[in-house]
Amino acid sequence: MRKIAIITILILNIMFMTSCKKADIYTFSFFDYMDTYISVSVFADSQNQADEYMNDISQIYYTYHELSTSYEPLKEDSEFLENIYSINQTLNEVIEIDYELFELLEEANRLKELTEGYFDVSIGKIVDVWKDVILDEASGYLFEEIPEQVFESIEETLEAIEVVENPYELTENNGKYYVEIKSSHVKIDLGALSKGYATQRVYDYLRDNDAIYFSISAGSSSISVGKNMNRETGFFHTSLANPVRTGSDNRTYGMIYVADVSITTSGNYEQYALYNGLRYHHIVSPLTKMPEHYYHTITVIGDDAGALDALSTAFFSMAPNIFTAWMNEHQEDLGIEIIVFNYDGTIDTYLNTTEFEER
Repeated sequence: MRKIAIITILILNIMFMTSCKKADIYTFSFFDYMDTYISVSVFADSQNQADEYMNDISQIYYTYHELSTSYEPLKEDSEFLENIYSINQTLNEVIEIDYELFELLEEANRLKELTEGYFDVSIGKIVDVWKDVILDEASGYLFEEIPEQVFESIEETLEAIEVVENPYELTENNGKYYVEIKSSHVKIDLGALSKGYATQRVYDYLRDNDAIYFSISAGSSSISVGKNMNRETGFFHTSLANPVRTGSDNRTYGMIYVADVSITTSGNYEQYALYNGLRYHHIVSPLTKMPEHYYHTITVIGDDAGALDALSTAFFSMAPNIFTAWMNEHQEDLGIEIIVFNYDGTIDTYLNTTEFEER
């Protein structure tokens, strides 16, 4: 359940203001983590401090990349016990795992309960069916019509895959942590959680080290920012890409102004194929096993990048009436704000303090 790159921070090169103590901006780029390009810009008092930031941030992303990947096993000399790839290869066997992965899977369970099952990391086999259809290994993501016979075969394949109520079990014993996959229908896929979760760990690390002026762009679909030193308001001006106008004109549909916050977006306009004129994309409902067609993009703003990643994924499969009821119950407690680009081209907002400018 990968996210698309939908948000673009317009200003990352923050200029230093002479009223503040001497410092410089340092930008770190990472290409090997979370299957995306990650960029972190932060003000530091010295090269030594910047180097420390870079090394610690790299270690955070490295840890969660290694633990959460479902594409390849750990190296033989890895410092970690197991990762999601190796766990997915083992059925009905209790496997010892690192605490960081145990904690991540616990968070996935919490978010599944919070979203009433609309976020479910255990449906990797179902997600793979759709990925295989919309991704052509030679040419990349398809934007053309799925043949009718192919679509019918997809439905038959999906019918044979069950969504399991209790897909895996987590246990702890004497300070050690374990997981057991309970069904052959289960494949854990943390793609819709791990990147945001790691980004939140980086955000917390920078805050704990008294960083104020910084931005983190994890593939630009998961962004966390402190304050923008170049503006008196401290805001970053962040544009929202237009999912139905991806050419040179009307590439954005709006702008938000944010600071000290995380932003994530789920959308359907980079990874999809068409069938009967509808976009069949990579965000799959655990309830129907199908990509739904209620929205083109959903942007969520809040304090926890990991939770926002999962929530935007869950919301994408909720019918509007279910989504509205969920928001009425949970928005205030969670302190989240949302902008929805509906499938019919209309825009709905659930905002309290964030300024949104439609374009």
